[in-house]
Amino acid sequence: MVIINFHFSSLFIIIFEMVKFFLIFLILFGLSGCITIEEKSFVFKEVNNNETKIGLSQNKFKNSVEEYKFIQWKCYKYHLLIKYQELFLTVGYFPEFKNFDQNNRIGMLIINNKKLAIHSQKGVQHYWDWGGKNFNNYQLIIHPSGKGWFYDFENAKSNELKSPKETYDCKPLNTTFITINDMDNIIKKLHYVPNFDRRDFKNILQIHLQKCFKINFPTTKILKDYPTVTLQIFTNKDGVINKTNFLNKKKYEDDINYKIIADIASKSVMNCSHLSIHQKKMGLYKSFLMDFNPKFILEK
Repeated sequence: MVIINFHFSSLFIIIFEMVKFFLIFLILFGLSGCITIEEKSFVFKEVNNNETKIGLSQNKFKNSVEEYKFIQWKCYKYHLLIKYQELFLTVGYFPEFKNFDQNNRIGMLIINNKKLAIHSQKGVQHYWDWGGKNFNNYQLIIHPSGKGWFYDFENAKSNELKSPKETYDCKPLNTTFITINDMDNIIKKLHYVPNFDRRDFKNILQIHLQKCFKINFPTTKILKDYPTVTLQIFTNKDGVINKTNFLNKKKYEDDINYKIIADIASKSVMNCSHLSIHQKKMGLYKSFLMDFNPKFILEK
């Protein structure tokens, strides 16, 4: 009986050790497949002093596509009995860009293709002007009732009164989004808009880069402090951003929070979609300074 008890005890110990080894192997194997830097654009790692560091994946930055709000109306050919039967054009403006020349905004008209139009609002009515050297050959007016009127001033004399050439039924405004790729022709044509000056182009460029920064910034709260980072941004002769510098290099080296924000801003700028500003205007921005404030993004 003693010998039998010895064998059972030994067998029990061997089985116990094998089970323990197998469980440890499964745990380690399972943990090794949880997450990789290639699968996530941001990887959070807790360190001993309770700070949070971010690992950045370069691939994720390159795939973002910037979109801009577009307040639009859809206008249909006027019909006495049946409204909204034959769509003729879509028109609208981009509210994210600041006004230029007092009351004007960047607008767009879509008939067969996309056309740059200058949007303005006078009282309750919305106006779009386009065509010709001074963007004043044609005009569309939309009343809050939905009635739209098209005017042709191409061969009109100075101060000549014109009657509407066409009347439309326009559906009330709504908000959609246009990708930066679909705005390429609109941005290029801004070079020809009267009174659209250097400050206006800089405003467009800054809004575009801030949008890239926002797209690539994590939405969760990850840091104790969110410092504003100033970058010096360089462009080549074609207007493509090819280099960034951290203005406060000492703070970049000493402050981990500043370094994290600065790295995100720099990578976002370098991988941001090219903005097709006319080459003559981009020559004005071979180098410029820009602030990136993450608090503004989180508050939004």
